Amino acid sequence: MQWMRMLAFAAGAFCAALMVATPPVAAQQRGGTMVIALSGEPSALVGFLHTDTGGHSIAANIFSGLVGLNEDFEPVPELARSWEISKDGLTYTFHLDPNARFHDGVPVTAEDVAFTFNDVVAKYHPSRGSWWPNVESATAEDEHTFVMKLKKPFPPLLTLLAYQLRSGAEILPKHIYEGSDPMTNPANEHPIGSGAFKFVEWSKGSHVVLERNDDYFMEGKPYLDRLIFQFIPDPNTRILAFERGEVDFIDYTAVPHNEVARLAKDPRFKLLTGADAIAVQGMWLLNVRKGPLAKNEVRQALSYAIDVNEISDKALFGAGRPAHSFLNSNLKWAFNGSYDVYDRDVEKANELLDEAGYPRGDNGIRFTINILWAAGRPYDGKSAEIIRDQLRDVGVTADVKTYDRPTFIEKVFDQWDFDTAMQLYSTGPDPAISVVTRYHTKQINHSPFTNAMGYSNPELDKIFDEDASEVNEEKRKENWDEAQKILMQDLPAIPVFEFPDGHLANARLMDAVTGPYGYFQSRHNAWFKD
Repeated sequence: MQWMRMLAFAAGAFCAALMVATPPVAAQQRGGTMVIALSGEPSALVGFLHTDTGGHSIAANIFSGLVGLNEDFEPVPELARSWEISKDGLTYTFHLDPNARFHDGVPVTAEDVAFTFNDVVAKYHPSRGSWWPNVESATAEDEHTFVMKLKKPFPPLLTLLAYQLRSGAEILPKHIYEGSDPMTNPANEHPIGSGAFKFVEWSKGSHVVLERNDDYFMEGKPYLDRLIFQFIPDPNTRILAFERGEVDFIDYTAVPHNEVARLAKDPRFKLLTGADAIAVQGMWLLNVRKGPLAKNEVRQALSYAIDVNEISDKALFGAGRPAHSFLNSNLKWAFNGSYDVYDRDVEKANELLDEAGYPRGDNGIRFTINILWAAGRPYDGKSAEIIRDQLRDVGVTADVKTYDRPTFIEKVFDQWDFDTAMQLYSTGPDPAISVVTRYHTKQINHSPFTNAMGYSNPELDKIFDEDASEVNEEKRKENWDEAQKILMQDLPAIPVFEFPDGHLANARLMDAVTGPYGYFQSRHNAWFKD
């Protein structure tokens, strides 16, 4: 019970979760196709290759994890029907559902789970460095028993495994991947999982089609016949398709916020709201490797130069909140906004830039930087434009550049070819899972959504490392208070806004969101009401 209480704490039990009522089983109707609009095309459909939300919103339906989370942030069975945690918190024993089959009919065994972790996640997943080094072993004890042993206690482990975006814990078929290079295996584009829906088609530049898995191990599910993920980068086109009934669901990262108030009044639609477990922040990433941004005084000056209240209000049409920390305020147990000392102060910004050795030239310009953003997310584009305009007051010229999402990810996270970039970052369900991978020195690697900024602070690394095995709640709060203080002083990125978490859905669509992740979850519970 102690470890379950600790898990609840680590999962963010103090946060409000999405509350979507589940109707009686008799009310659930079979059939139909759910069309989901994505703001861009993912680079891959398998989770170990990336931590891109668009790709995971598809992969979550194809693959199964060991465990999931319900709307109360409690671990619930997926492939693992049950599990035990040793008293010392070091050994986790998972008992797999013997009825689970991959889409090609081959049974899912503990050997598949062990292979996924040891041969794929441990070697290739972008966030592996933030947790896998603490794993002593991951083994198949028998056909349906998988055991993971840790070197030190890590209370958020079940939460991490349920957060497949960050853990990569989508179980792969060993018989498909063994003996190959997982990064180039053909199954990456024609994935075979054990999830509620089977892969049918990926029409590049257009859509992905999945169909019902009649042999899904959760009896009687899924209810839908088909899922279609439509790539619609233009927000106006996206919302028009939704109003025409051509799209049934738009997740909160793709919702055009200027349309929410109007559509919420239309009886054909509904807004699914709640405090999403991901606790997303809109961040302005700063490449600290060279040039003006390598100086802390310059980064602080840029923070004084911008007005996050204006950015949040205009970019999100009043739907968001200005950010005051590197953690979202929904994470109430860990959030500390008292270090937000950067209210807009143009005089202070100019003073710091002068002291840093970047005086205005004859043309009034100190230096030029670029701001990259990914098409399909207009709030990022609007934020970049507002920042550009605000920086003019301190003699900094900003060149705003737009790229399709795969190119944006490549330039920022693989090539590090950027000065600054707009990017959503999750801070939940536990910062030990989401935040560490952004700012730890060991996370400076050429992988999506890791420490692309090149930021390193040994003092912060030590706090991160110690917190990973800390079980005392008050001590963890102290750790994250200090971590936020350091990050707000060093500013490898600048928090801009807290992202709203409302999803748009067809009013007939039921149980489209049944857990705290919302946008990347299996739709095995979803159904249409006549």
